[in-house]
Amino acid sequence: MSTRNIVLFGQTGAGKSSVINLMAGEEIAVTSSGAYTCTMHWKEHSIAFGGYNYNVFDTIGLEEPQLGINEYLEAIVNARNLIMKLNNEGGVDLLLFCVRAGRITATVQSNYRLFHEFLCEKKVPIVLVLTGLEREQNMEDWWGKNNGAFHKYKISVVDHACITSANNLEGRSQQFYKESRQLVRNLVREHIHDRSEGAWKGDEGWFRRFMRKLRELLLGNHTLKKKDINTILTKRCGMPQDAAISLAAQIRQELSQKLSV
Repeated sequence: MSTRNIVLFGQTGAGKSSVINLMAGEEIAVTSSGAYTCTMHWKEHSIAFGGYNYNVFDTIGLEEPQLGINEYLEAIVNARNLIMKLNNEGGVDLLLFCVRAGRITATVQSNYRLFHEFLCEKKVPIVLVLTGLEREQNMEDWWGKNNGAFHKYKISVVDHACITSANNLEGRSQQFYKESRQLVRNLVREHIHDRSEGAWKGDEGWFRRFMRKLRELLLGNHTLKKKDINTILTKRCGMPQDAAISLAAQIRQELSQKLSV
């Protein structure tokens, strides 16, 4: 039986680790320490439910409304590494977008664009998991009152679930937690196993297209020196020196082309 790949993304504090534990039915993911991590770095978790196996890639998303030069570089190197890994392991079956219920911001939109539009070229089904709704009388009511905010930011998903991922609750809220597990598992089953299309893989031209699209979010320093790019790629993102030199040259060319447009 093949293992399906899920890319889970969202801002810090959205409850991604708790959602993984919710799906798994046990504590397998720990809350982030908050230490600096490269944009789009990931942790991989293996879980199983409903007779199927999944690899869930818990990724570090954007924390600012737009990408600065450092985040741009980090996103490039980690996106390439993630897609290469997923290509070797069967591709991407589902994007799971984790958002804490509340005010929808430009940062939420930027994460959506980075993963759905730029990383997976709108070719992977994306579902929305809204967390933090344990205080609602009916969790689904939140969507009815607030889904217009997602339309405002042009965030379009194939499905959603309003849930609580907090497991330290009692009474009615504990029942919400059990219901939430089933809701999320149903999303996964319906949009992986109940669809005819296979997993998406990045083709030979994917990396260049990704870089070109990602430039749209680039903000700030267009005069960064090649040596500085090398330092960011090698020391902050852990990329081998030879690969960093080659990628730095490509990035400088991309930035030059942007300035000439």
